[in-house]
Amino acid sequence: MRAAVWHGGENLTLEECPIPTAAATEVLIQVAACGICGTDVHIIEDKFPLYPPPRVIGHEYTGTVAAVGARVRKVRPGDRVVVEPGHTCGDCYFCRQGRENLCEQRIVHPGGFAEYTCVPERLVHSLPDGVSFEMGALAEPLACALRAWDLAAPPSGVHVGILGGGAVGLLLTQLALHSGAVKVILSEPREHRRAVAERLGAVSVDGTREDLPAIMSGETGGLGPEVIFDAVGHPALLTQALDLVQKGGTVLEVGVADPAGVARIRPYLLFEKELTLRASHMRPYTFHRAVRWLARLTLAPLLGVEFRLEETLEAIRSQRAGKGIKIVVKP
Repeated sequence: MRAAVWHGGENLTLEECPIPTAAATEVLIQVAACGICGTDVHIIEDKFPLYPPPRVIGHEYTGTVAAVGARVRKVRPGDRVVVEPGHTCGDCYFCRQGRENLCEQRIVHPGGFAEYTCVPERLVHSLPDGVSFEMGALAEPLACALRAWDLAAPPSGVHVGILGGGAVGLLLTQLALHSGAVKVILSEPREHRRAVAERLGAVSVDGTREDLPAIMSGETGGLGPEVIFDAVGHPALLTQALDLVQKGGTVLEVGVADPAGVARIRPYLLFEKELTLRASHMRPYTFHRAVRWLARLTLAPLLGVEFRLEETLEAIRSQRAGKGIKIVVKP
């Protein structure tokens, strides 16, 4: 099979590799579509020491079951599936407390920038009828957005602010409007992303050119949103979110930041406004619910920019440049 193998930095090469063989509890998948994530950008910039090269990366992917191990019961060859990336040891302190996203011995299998990949059966979910492979590739970022929404736990009738109109920001927009928010105000500098946000029902703002504090205040009766999500991870946006959120409100950090980034926070502001500052890490126990959401959300506007497997590095660079919303590699 062909695979885009990462050797460190921007050294990503198309190579011929053996097709893996499924063990008794594993599923061999022929990859159909793999989304590009901001994490992939950090990986080729050598900012995320997640694992040593060489390896196949790509963790937002779908495909068709090509073969199954002898003890697999949930899926059969020919089934359309989406893969939940990575699995946990089940035995460390955090796993035994039901906090698998904090697992100290997390196992990461070869990713979806390849024609085939092999994963444990427990990580394979059937794609709902009517959901394309490309739409299914949004399940992983949707599961991350769902985790953030769960942690914020807003009641119905709230105003929600979202900083960043990438895939996670736009998925959060839809989750919020489907789950009881009466208004979403989304800040995003790129016009094509703001247009999608408005199509999805949000009030969109170019926070680099417009008076975002005044607009958020005006849209919320002078109070500010009860909840603000930073869906980018830029340190300045976290600082801004604390200023913009309503007294007694919650700021949820969901964007994946540069590990070296440092935000300026005034402790007195946290005290004065009695704020809750939380962060969402990965997607523990939300992936199966995200798959259910796929058929209920408007996903097509987030898609449309596609690359071939041999163009994987170009696809990741395009993600870094802000082209499209969810870029997909199709092996």
